[in-house]
Amino acid sequence: MTETNINLGADFTEIENEAKAWVYTSNQDFTETQLLDIEKYSEVFLSQWDSHGKLVKGTIQILHSRFIAIFADTEDTMCGRAQDSSLNFIKELEQILEVKLMDRMLVAINHEGSIITLPFIELRNKIAAGEIAKSTTFYNGLIASKEQFLNDWERPIEGSWI
Repeated sequence: MTETNINLGADFTEIENEAKAWVYTSNQDFTETQLLDIEKYSEVFLSQWDSHGKLVKGTIQILHSRFIAIFADTEDTMCGRAQDSSLNFIKELEQILEVKLMDRMLVAINHEGSIITLPFIELRNKIAAGEIAKSTTFYNGLIASKEQFLNDWERPIEGSWI
């Protein structure tokens, strides 16, 4: 499958670096049908996503046909209901797409030019056994802001929390 990157909602360049960010890793590449579904449901979600009665300036990116990144640019703090709403949206996408997006024990790496996901323990064991180099790029699902996304989402395993 061809690698796909799709931007939905507000222009990413107009989102502040302090914006909240969440990146969800799929356990498999998205199919063309799944990509169309993500686009359709994301546009609806973004058109209704509000915090404190104000529409959230948000962006959803589909990256490498494998990740869904959500960015929320809020002038004030984002209310808990709005954060819960984004989480519920991802849970709904999991059911619609029949993929795992919320499994934080899965870690994605770029292994020999392909993105693969492995359970955290298996990845640690493969690193210890020398089967995966510490210079391998991994995708850090623990980022919390656009700035962290830009600087720390794609990074080598060496020196990371892994």
